[in-house]
Amino acid sequence: MACAKCGSRVEIEGLRVVDRGESNMPLDLRVGVDRKPGALLFKGTQYGGISARACGDCGYIELYAADPKGLLRASRSRKRS
Repeated sequence: MACAKCGSRVEIEGLRVVDRGESNMPLDLRVGVDRKPGALLFKGTQYGGISARACGDCGYIELYAADPKGLLRASRSRKRS
């Protein structure tokens, strides 16, 4: 697939989007949607991982949600409490 910024077809493979947690442990980042954002507890959060693509020429990075359909369903089912 061509880079959206420069058109190159050189892609960096094997990328992970990570942060550091407790004890400097690497953790994959994820996104989440609360089905019940007003709740104090048990918000019914739907989580999805994040994957990345990066251009090997210009370095442009694109992020993708691993479960977009599940996140969309959770977003559409949000209830205000």
